[in-house]
Amino acid sequence: MNTQMYPFLRIAIVLVAGIMVGDMLYGHVPVRVVLWALAVLVCATIVAYNKSGNPLMTTSLLMLDVFVLGMWNVGRVEQRLDVPLNGEEETIEAVVAERPVVGLRTIRCMLIVADGRLTGRRISAYFHKDSMAEDARQLAVGDGVRVVSRLKAITNSERRQNGHFDNVRYQHVHGIVARTYINKGGWKRCRVSMRKLGLMLRVLIGMRSGRDRLLSQCNLHNMSESAYAVVAAMTMGDRSGLTRELRQSYAASGASHVLALSGMHLGVIYGLLSLLFVHHRMRVLGQVLAMVVIWAYATLVGMPPSVLRSATMLTIFAFVVLTGRRQVSLNTLAFAAVVQLAINPLSLWDVGFQMSFLAVLGIVMLNLRLRDVATPIWLSRWRVIRWMWSLVKVSLAAQIAVAPLSMYYFGTFPCYFLLTNLIAVPLAMLILYSSVVMYLLVFWVWMQGIVAKCIGWMATLMNTSLGFIASLPGACMYGIHINARQVWLMYALLLVAYLMSFYIERRNITTASRSALDKL
Repeated sequence: MNTQMYPFLRIAIVLVAGIMVGDMLYGHVPVRVVLWALAVLVCATIVAYNKSGNPLMTTSLLMLDVFVLGMWNVGRVEQRLDVPLNGEEETIEAVVAERPVVGLRTIRCMLIVADGRLTGRRISAYFHKDSMAEDARQLAVGDGVRVVSRLKAITNSERRQNGHFDNVRYQHVHGIVARTYINKGGWKRCRVSMRKLGLMLRVLIGMRSGRDRLLSQCNLHNMSESAYAVVAAMTMGDRSGLTRELRQSYAASGASHVLALSGMHLGVIYGLLSLLFVHHRMRVLGQVLAMVVIWAYATLVGMPPSVLRSATMLTIFAFVVLTGRRQVSLNTLAFAAVVQLAINPLSLWDVGFQMSFLAVLGIVMLNLRLRDVATPIWLSRWRVIRWMWSLVKVSLAAQIAVAPLSMYYFGTFPCYFLLTNLIAVPLAMLILYSSVVMYLLVFWVWMQGIVAKCIGWMATLMNTSLGFIASLPGACMYGIHINARQVWLMYALLLVAYLMSFYIERRNITTASRSALDKL
């Protein structure tokens, strides 16, 4: 594989290396020193480009610029999250950023500080279940609260540790700088000004409030709790209704990716809009409208890493379609990674980011390697078999790519993932397409109710089927313990096997060519 064909892949690799080094050096090397070094390197690159005429030197300096840029960017973000917490009681005015989630003993709510020394930072607030628990449960996105409490640093709880999951890193990736426990009488509703929050934060809060109103429409049509929880998670990224048993059922059957917003969800929106504007003369309008709707949807669901990656890739794909081509390569995926890491370099340590990109990478790189396993005659005779084999190839490629990470973080491996995807993916596609229709029928309530009942039936069918698969003997292997070095070794072996397949293919082509020449 020639990396010269994928310039953004080289940039992504160098950027990732810079982010990792910058994270290790944070606290030892001041961020301003890294910024000055970056400025000097940029000046040296400009001089080398204009004076030397040596492309190798210029390229090397550009890669060094990207490396140091990654170091500075991650240091800048970590410096913003590194806030002093003295443990003293203080008054905070904040805005509710996510719908409260009811736990066993507390009600968890995400707050964005609207004024004071922590303006724009996120705090995990835990309301104790007391006489005011119902008031906390009724908080909606955008509501203002005044909290009197002590802020505490985020820690890794040994009791809740699962595999190698780092809770502190996870919270920082999502911009959360502290946690607080609020007792009875420690908070009250109030009108809070959001003027000091950035424009993007205000837009996200407004869109998240609109998302909750859409979900409330869905909840009015008497879906079962489990069906509503799955539909809300699949369509709007609201996982607050998912019970522990439901999460375990999907994880054991290998269908957790169905509950996470990903490229499949945005692909449904893009596909529907492409069908509406299939005429050649309206192609430009269709692609532009598709991009507007996709980015609006990404904002609506809070721009999680998988959605941001998919939106970036589909944006690139729209430009590719307008040029008359319909192929998205490894270069496109690398560009999406560069964009996302430039926006938030801490996404590199987000489990969703890692598994999302590796799954797509596996599909892009391994899917073609698996095409010659099945007999072409069978595929040409039966369309259903051809479709099923295509689904199996994609599932196998994605699972191979994410298996080491799944074992590392969660200590599990689903054994029946192929069977699961043959059931879950078609049902998920039907639910997603039907959900688009349901949300569009907001002004036609009785018809929306009919569609909602069909969606609830399909979600119940999927829950029952995946629950049955999860209950089968040997459905999931638990208690797998591997370290980071073993993960790197697994991926190194996968890379060697992938490169060997290219070598064997090239050798077979050379042998066939020589045989043909000998016959002539």
